[in-house]
Amino acid sequence: MPRPLTGDVLRAALGTGFSRVFGLGRDIAVAHVFGATASYDAYLVAFFVPNLLRGLLGEGGLAAAFLPVYGQAQAEGRGRAVAAHTFSVLLVILPILCALGAWAAPLYIPLLAAGFPQEQLTLAITLGRWMFPFIGLVSLAALASGILNAGGRFFLPALAPALPNLAMILGALLLTPIARPPISALAFGLLIGAAGMLIVQLPLLRGEVGRLPRPWPPSAEIRQMGRRLLPVLGGVAMAEINILVDTRLASYLAEGAIATLQYAMRLFQLPIGIVAVSVAVAALPRFARNAAHGLTGPFRDALSEGVGLSTVLILPAMAGLLALGRPIIALLFEHGAFTAEDTARTYAALAAYLSGLWAYTLVYLFSRAFYGLGRPGIPVLTGAVAVLVNIGLDLWWVGPWGTFGLALATGVAGWVNALAQGWLLWRRGTGWVPLRPVLGAAAAAALMGLAVAAADRFLLAPLPPSARVATGVALGIGVFVIAAARLGVWRWVRAVR
Repeated sequence: MPRPLTGDVLRAALGTGFSRVFGLGRDIAVAHVFGATASYDAYLVAFFVPNLLRGLLGEGGLAAAFLPVYGQAQAEGRGRAVAAHTFSVLLVILPILCALGAWAAPLYIPLLAAGFPQEQLTLAITLGRWMFPFIGLVSLAALASGILNAGGRFFLPALAPALPNLAMILGALLLTPIARPPISALAFGLLIGAAGMLIVQLPLLRGEVGRLPRPWPPSAEIRQMGRRLLPVLGGVAMAEINILVDTRLASYLAEGAIATLQYAMRLFQLPIGIVAVSVAVAALPRFARNAAHGLTGPFRDALSEGVGLSTVLILPAMAGLLALGRPIIALLFEHGAFTAEDTARTYAALAAYLSGLWAYTLVYLFSRAFYGLGRPGIPVLTGAVAVLVNIGLDLWWVGPWGTFGLALATGVAGWVNALAQGWLLWRRGTGWVPLRPVLGAAAAAALMGLAVAAADRFLLAPLPPSARVATGVALGIGVFVIAAARLGVWRWVRAVR
């Protein structure tokens, strides 16, 4: 009897939800202390490559390459040996990578922020050198999470990423007055938290990982992971190139433009991080186990359930953020160094990003389906097409629309990627789109968004942001729950195995 997908999603979402709440708290603390300023722009540029490698070698690429191989080894009774050998190889590779990244910071950071003045560029290079060990720590933590996920443990691995956020909150609030430069407090907190991500998972790994062997020569499983990892890296890199292009173009805009995109992206990624990541994390082991069936039987059922659950959860989040985005931003960020003008710019960028929220949620799931089918090159190809679309639209829209144009290009590119992957999956096998929950959730979310937007504009506008948000959220939940029940959405959710 297969484990219920809804249960795995809920366990992953619970842990991820705590992590994202701390991430939101981090952004609130950063907005209060640094606002949308040049020093925070420098920090974001310095963190770009370590964060890019986090997606490549951490939660994105490494897990997708490791889990199918590890699952097969577990079935053959060799799971402990494969896990131990993988740890040994990473313990050799990652320190070398971190050293090279710190050394190369003066080479790649000027390419990311060509519009920065020299003083700001020097600060970004210094921060980049300090933060590069982050990728080594977070990659080992991601491997630990993958092993625990394969064993059906989702809560703690999903919760662990909260620790860097918590450490950065403490750094911003407590260490900034004594740090020199003050923004380095964020870098110090990031490294402490990344170490904590690994440490908290080690006790649960005792029964899953054997004694660490010599890393060389690489085993057949390690070579197989390497072959799987290369196209997966390409797929993850395609998504990150969009951010790279946005960052470089935004460096030529007004001071704080990169920070504005970052604050908007954080709110945009909040539902993605809880919904899309949780569904993908829960579905990937199931895809890997059932890959032999192709898009039939259990594999198709897992894909159909993933699409339905993602849609039911993401569409009301999208409608709510569109209707209440401005008071939410004012409530969370508009204090300290963050101004009302920053709120208006951030909401405009958020609204543009939200055009692609559902698309990016589907891309998370579709790409994992292709990984499970042993076709990781397909997300690379569709991602490359989406990148070309994003770059073209960026260059077209950044002049007249600034940060709004950059964000809107990202949203449109997400739809190009999602539709391309969905079409290719449909060609391999049909019948996996659950029309009833998709259409029902879309109708319920539309009613919810209209009701909340009207109430906020005509009834709640005189209230302070906290009251507007609390009342609007309560109204939105009520409208969506009732509408979804009338349209039969909850009956489908309860039927998911």
